Amino acid sequence: MDLTELYQGPLEEFVARRTRLVRETRSADPSSAEAIGKARKPPVSVWAIDQLAIGRQQLLNELLAAGADASEAQRAVSAQPETRESLLLASNRVRGAVEAAARAADDVLERAGHARGDETGRRIRATLQSVATGSAADRLALWRGTLDHEVVSSGFGALDGPDEDAAELAAVLAPLRRSSSQTRPQPRPRQTRTHDGRLQREAAELAAKKATAAAERARDLATSKRNHADRLAEEARSAAQEATAAEESAEKAQDAARVAHLALSR
Repeated sequence: MDLTELYQGPLEEFVARRTRLVRETRSADPSSAEAIGKARKPPVSVWAIDQLAIGRQQLLNELLAAGADASEAQRAVSAQPETRESLLLASNRVRGAVEAAARAADDVLERAGHARGDETGRRIRATLQSVATGSAADRLALWRGTLDHEVVSSGFGALDGPDEDAAELAAVLAPLRRSSSQTRPQPRPRQTRTHDGRLQREAAELAAKKATAAAERARDLATSKRNHADRLAEEARSAAQEATAAEESAEKAQDAARVAHLALSR
């Protein structure tokens, strides 16, 4: 079930979107409709991050790739102390990616007219940092733009092995990974590389579908806003005409009153 449509768009319209999706889905897929109905409205800090999955996807890709490298480097350090430099480089890369994504989220808040206080900025950065090296479920939700909660950091995850990303996400991040030679896996058989190539193609197709869906949603939103603006303009024209007619009636009434007063005075 794809909840991207629910989490993309104005935060104040979240409940209305959820209600509409439940209504549209209920007859064909009651279980999905029930799940949509239980979807949580995200806090404004998380909502701003989710919007990056539409126009600033590359920022999220870079952040998640840096987080994966940092987690890998952390696990390597526990067994090979000489890889600490790799961990430092990876951690610095995560910080840079967090800052870039946080600035973009701040721009989202500004364009949407939401408050942009220091506390909101801190929450945005904390969630981005935590998700980057956090669970596979949160990483996938961030990538899809469906994260619904703030995330508290738990370090670089378990040291006994990676919390592996979903196949479609791993394939997208693979070209962005910069793991050190000490921790990079050895070349795998040709069959596996072929499998990875297929995953990358599937991930690219998924990304293309997401981009197309995002464009369609943006067009629908623009059309809706244009229709709303046209309705407001028509209402304004009608109101102006009614106001003009009322003014003319008032002037006629005043003229009649003056005539009546003149008649009385005579």
